[in-house]
Amino acid sequence: MKRLLPATFTLLASTYASTVTAENSWYLGALYSTQEISTYGRDFNTAGVIAGYKYNKYFSLETRLSTGTSGYSSFYGTPEEPWGAYSEDIDTQSSLLIKASYPIFNLFKLYGLVGYTNTKLEINGLGQYNDLEGNITGNYPFKHTKSDGGFSYGVGSDYQINKNFNVFIDYQALPDLEQGSSISKSWKSTTIGVNYSF
Repeated sequence: MKRLLPATFTLLASTYASTVTAENSWYLGALYSTQEISTYGRDFNTAGVIAGYKYNKYFSLETRLSTGTSGYSSFYGTPEEPWGAYSEDIDTQSSLLIKASYPIFNLFKLYGLVGYTNTKLEINGLGQYNDLEGNITGNYPFKHTKSDGGFSYGVGSDYQINKNFNVFIDYQALPDLEQGSSISKSWKSTTIGVNYSF
């Protein structure tokens, strides 16, 4: 992700410098996303920012960067006697997307998204100490991160409030979450947000 964002902004800046026309414009925005991983019992929420460059009324290049606002949590033990906590949340999620729009009415557009999305999960829990016979002798806290990235795509709609502001909602299929060599879970995202065009 540290390499993706500078490259994106460099690409956007060079595009801006070489192709400025009356239709071209930059935009910045904010987003909120709800995400679900199939059959895994995980629901994540994220909030973040958007930076994009609109080439014309049909095509844009957009980058999104967000962080988790709520994740999955559980416990070790029983509800009556919990003895430890487990949690998963999105540390960072970044996307580089091509956005193809089609005006339906003067202020309303439908669009498609294709690109690359990378998600970094932060996982906290407890590991176990065992003796030579396999008996549990204690536990220790652990914290690690896991990154998954790949192709993402989706559809959405956009409403132009005025010359500068628009609101949008879109639905995306994110890269499958790999849980092992033979297990993967589909990952879906619904995002709402607002953009300001310069």
